[in-house]
Amino acid sequence: MLYLDGISLNKIKEELEASLKGKSVNKVVQTSSLAVTINFGKLKFVLSCFPALSLCYLADKKEDNLLEENSSFSLNLKKHIVGATLLSIAQIDFDRILVFTFSKLNELGEIKVYNLYFEMMGKHSNLILTDKENKVLDSIKRFSIEENPSRVLFPGIEYSTPSLEKKMSPSTITKEIFEAEKEAKTLLKNVEGLGKSLSNALTSFEKLTEVLNDKISPKIFFNEHDEILLATVLNIEPKEYSTVKTYDSFNELINFYLENKNLSNTFKILKDKLTACVKKEIKKSEKIIISIKKDLEDKKDFDRYRELGDILAASLYSLKKGMSEVELYDFYNDKMCKIPLNPLTTPQVNLEKIYKKYNKLKKGMEFNSKRLIEISENLNYFLSVQTFIESSNSKENLKLIEEELLNGGYLKLSSKTKNKKTPKKIVTKSFSFGEISIDNILVRYGRNNLENDALTTKYSNREDIWFHCKDMPGTHAVVNHSEFLTEETIYNIAVFCGQQSKLPKGTKLTVDYTPIKYLNKPKGAKPGFVTYKIFKSIIVTI
Repeated sequence: MLYLDGISLNKIKEELEASLKGKSVNKVVQTSSLAVTINFGKLKFVLSCFPALSLCYLADKKEDNLLEENSSFSLNLKKHIVGATLLSIAQIDFDRILVFTFSKLNELGEIKVYNLYFEMMGKHSNLILTDKENKVLDSIKRFSIEENPSRVLFPGIEYSTPSLEKKMSPSTITKEIFEAEKEAKTLLKNVEGLGKSLSNALTSFEKLTEVLNDKISPKIFFNEHDEILLATVLNIEPKEYSTVKTYDSFNELINFYLENKNLSNTFKILKDKLTACVKKEIKKSEKIIISIKKDLEDKKDFDRYRELGDILAASLYSLKKGMSEVELYDFYNDKMCKIPLNPLTTPQVNLEKIYKKYNKLKKGMEFNSKRLIEISENLNYFLSVQTFIESSNSKENLKLIEEELLNGGYLKLSSKTKNKKTPKKIVTKSFSFGEISIDNILVRYGRNNLENDALTTKYSNREDIWFHCKDMPGTHAVVNHSEFLTEETIYNIAVFCGQQSKLPKGTKLTVDYTPIKYLNKPKGAKPGFVTYKIFKSIIVTI
């Protein structure tokens, strides 16, 4: 986890001020509904208000602009701070609120001062732009009085800080008060700027003084599996860890952390966008399937109309116009049956109507049966896409999935992209498949349906061995035909395929495997879909 409390922010603020103070803003981009990038020359300063990523940092890489059109907030930022110089970065006490003060010479030769308040408070995070008198000009999040009756942030109203519980400052607290609060276990509750990790690490008043006076000390602690346990700028550490890596700056630490955890704005927004699209399609497919199944259930006795027509036809000579009902022998079920008739039409017309209804229901059943297969295949396809989205660990892989959904017409190009001259269908020129060594044998696998398709149909030998979980969305894995596969290796490869499907640990499943020459790609089939009749299977526990 990333540990960032008020005292940590105080040290980060000093580092940011050393890097940005006195520099001018040359560009402002609102990359998403909750994130802004301010360019100071070549320095890209990101301010993110996402609940899971409430922080500011200097980014190593350019964030993609995923906002389809400029918001009023981004327009106000561009109007007021582009061309402005950053005068200072201040922190309100030890709270998680930073104030960026900018100065700008306008076209009339007047010096204008603006404040950008950044409240880093999880789901309540916000960016608020004010003038010199602290009158609100705009904010990235706007709340109605009903949503937030304790504070109003409408343009023209004087900025006020969130209603925070009054606490003691850690810089003025005495040793006696510290020890009393420590004894009562109320340090976290009553001392400003402390988070849970730091509160637990403060064994003495001297340790608090040391932490406050220490220079910034960015480090990340890892467990034995090289997974991040704690990322911090303070001299604290978790109870148990395997290795620790130190960094020269917070920005170096945070860029590594975001890449390792896939928490960049671009990655998160793109993943959320794709997930929302796929969930919508899954919900739509499930709704259609329920409707079709209900219709099939209602029409399942359609063949009875043919039988009634045959029974009526056998006795048509004895019927007369004006009869509303007739009782005849049912030679299909060896009993008498009643057949309702329209007395205003002839027996022949009644017979034709019965056969007509039979044919209509029969065609409806045939159509619905085909439609059910088609929608079920659609559902399986979207479930496979959902699996790949959930397991994606890179922006590049998400981009491929986005391309797949765009090509399928499930996602629409943004207005910005439409304005550019782009081909109707996006074509991927090259693929970099996933690779893993299992029992010293190279296994290539698809990380999305486009890669599955390419791996199976273009980038493998006909004799190569193909693996896939039976009747389940997931990866296609391929092993070169020149490799000798023992039963143990086949089992281990099958286990890997099952693990890629994101099923719970301990699940039993069947994995099919066969030479690629036995696979068939139906014309017009969706990416990643193949059929096969000759294969072997193995049951594994993942």
